[in-house]
Amino acid sequence: MDQKILWSFLLLFFGSQASRTVAQKSAEFAVDLYKAICFSHKNNIIFSPLGTTVLLGMVQLGAKGKAQQQIRKTLRLQESSTGEEFSVLKSFFSATSKKKQEFTFNLASALYLQEGFAVKEAYLHGNKESFQSAAELVDFMDAKACAETINTWVENKTDGKIKNMFSENDFGPLTRLVLVNAIYFKGDWKQKFRKEDTEMTDFHKQDGSTVKVPMMKALLRTKYGYFSESFMTCQVLELPFKSNEFSVVIILPAKGMSIEEAEKQVTARHIQRWLSELHEKEVEVSLPRFKTEQKLDFKEVLYSLNVTEIFNGGCDLSGITDSSEVYVSRVLQKVLFEINEDGGEAATSTGVDIPAIMSLTQTQFLADHPFLFVMKHTQSESILFMGRVTDPDIQTMNGRDLDSL
Repeated sequence: MDQKILWSFLLLFFGSQASRTVAQKSAEFAVDLYKAICFSHKNNIIFSPLGTTVLLGMVQLGAKGKAQQQIRKTLRLQESSTGEEFSVLKSFFSATSKKKQEFTFNLASALYLQEGFAVKEAYLHGNKESFQSAAELVDFMDAKACAETINTWVENKTDGKIKNMFSENDFGPLTRLVLVNAIYFKGDWKQKFRKEDTEMTDFHKQDGSTVKVPMMKALLRTKYGYFSESFMTCQVLELPFKSNEFSVVIILPAKGMSIEEAEKQVTARHIQRWLSELHEKEVEVSLPRFKTEQKLDFKEVLYSLNVTEIFNGGCDLSGITDSSEVYVSRVLQKVLFEINEDGGEAATSTGVDIPAIMSLTQTQFLADHPFLFVMKHTQSESILFMGRVTDPDIQTMNGRDLDSL
């Protein structure tokens, strides 16, 4: 496979003219994944397309026949495998690992297989080489001990930020293979918000009710765009982190348009065009402080994208193990994402005071109602996180999102 195709596999927005067609397909995969998740989740959403790519890549590496074909089709890869599809992913990990002093980005991925099945040495090597992922044997029959083992591993890999990812109810006697990744990011804004400017403000929820939330405020010079389409009007704002390695893009539909309707209408092509047309200007930004932690089981989502074979008994995972009894039981991801005045944890504030009286021509970006967001790696355009905020007051997703999946 041509390396441009590999590169575009991680791209959401741009690329050279020669690779844009494939980049568009990758963007469509990310948006399709987002929409599939939205279908079954009504509140805040946060997930990692990059992490999902790693999980599917880990299975694809050892899958054959129909199982492999479905994954490759969903990821927009060529039908035949050359073994080089994920080389750019390795380059991304290498690039980010060299700059860990400027930010914290932890992507912990692992494959857990029931004891008694042997993992092939070639797969162990390829999995570690391509995805920096582990492959371990555990006893799912001892569900409590298994949950403790995996939780400890995840906690260690995410600097203690993601805890208690699993409970003993997550495993059973029929569990064979579980794919896991946990993602945590911490970084400082290039232009921080002053904590003393944050004030409690009404946030208008989708159901018409309001909730008081801490609204961060600052006058920033950053990339901004206002777009009026036939199907929606929206503002788009890009906020870079320190060193310009990463940025958060916020898509704010006009008031009066439901977030559900916006999600139905927005396509990857729209996002690509909007991002390409942003211009730097001075913007009065009001953005709610929020923290979202979410655990998702991607089985239902992948089913909706026609990745079904890997979950069936008798699927061909012979690249992982010789046993014909192995199939994927669960594909789980947990993400911790926080937006605050510093961008990450405490640091010296250097934001600009907002004048008491603003010019009538001043551009305002007031995120006081539901919005979408994308966090990306600036150089490679790799999508770390995607999501939506419908209620910044919700600190942790409960119920189905965290505990019952």
